[in-house]
Amino acid sequence: MEINTQLCQEVLARLHASEQERAQTIHYIQTGRIWRADTPERIEKRKVQILNNKSLASMLGETNRGILAGTTVVSAPQETQQAFEIVIEELDIQHCWFLTRGSEIRRTVGRIHVYQDGRRKAWGTGFLVAPNLLVTNQHVLESLAIAKESRVEFDYEETYSGEMLPSVFFDFDPEILFLSSPALGGLDYALVAVNAQSRSDNLGRSTKLNEFGFNHLVRQEGKIVKGEAINIIHHPEGQPRQVSLHENRLLAMQTRELEDVWMHYETDTLPGSSGAPLFSNQWQVVGIHHMAVEKRDQDGKVLAIGGEVWTPEMGQNRKWWYANEGLRISRFIADVEQKIREVNTPWVTDEQIVTETGLSLVEQMIKSDSNSSSKIPPMSRRFNPE
Repeated sequence: MEINTQLCQEVLARLHASEQERAQTIHYIQTGRIWRADTPERIEKRKVQILNNKSLASMLGETNRGILAGTTVVSAPQETQQAFEIVIEELDIQHCWFLTRGSEIRRTVGRIHVYQDGRRKAWGTGFLVAPNLLVTNQHVLESLAIAKESRVEFDYEETYSGEMLPSVFFDFDPEILFLSSPALGGLDYALVAVNAQSRSDNLGRSTKLNEFGFNHLVRQEGKIVKGEAINIIHHPEGQPRQVSLHENRLLAMQTRELEDVWMHYETDTLPGSSGAPLFSNQWQVVGIHHMAVEKRDQDGKVLAIGGEVWTPEMGQNRKWWYANEGLRISRFIADVEQKIREVNTPWVTDEQIVTETGLSLVEQMIKSDSNSSSKIPPMSRRFNPE
């Protein structure tokens, strides 16, 4: 997606404001004190989630689990603090379920074809958050009219052998629900209903949307703390589905200018990643990717990696990205819930639609149940590259 200059300046101002917090988090990571990077209150919320996760709790060992169940991390013995830090830092070691679960979750993420006046004008990324309900950025689906023309494509992905999976297209159904917050001065999200059945021109194959599952959103804090890894599944520049995993860290959340709404992190993204889900290492959604901002010189020229002035001939992957900004998922849920409470259905304006059917979809999304997991059906064996 092309981002307007005013929006870039808005994000850049917040990134400048969070520089000190980001630098401090990096310092704690580099000095092996990652659990000190966040506030004691947020560390305690993270501790509760870890103790309630059988796989993560087992990494602490029985003695440390017992200690942490009865005291705060700050008050725990040094050996217990170190054990806790190993769990949240996770080094380069992951349980094998990290791969299998991620493989399941990836199918909930689709490539958005943005159409206007009958022509495709941009790409974006979106993900399913309830049956027949998808979220992306408002700067991807800027209006009700654009949502009516646009569509989402699932399973656009390349296999190890270079073959392409057979992808599936679905139309949006904004006449059922289209709820958004503006990119400029708002939270930059668009929540839209999706048709339950694939498009009729989908290579002669009929596919139901429920085959792809959806992400169950959790509003409670404690899903991630500063210094932990953020993973993103996305379609950068409209390319086949990709995942960014290595050396991606949550760096800032508390700077006043972030307004308890935005999060700043390291992750490789490109235009087309807008609207992608941000995941913890447990594949819980922690945010919605908003945008990245390029580094610039004193004259305002975009810089390439290494410090020279970037030119279009270098390609997007040579740009030197300053940092990334995402919307915290708990704030997204709260904003949607507030909007729904303020309206009576059916609610129709020039740019927002909430029907009774749409409301029921939203209610499924905002159900608070921290023990629920994303609803992912098994993948049918539709393709065998061998």
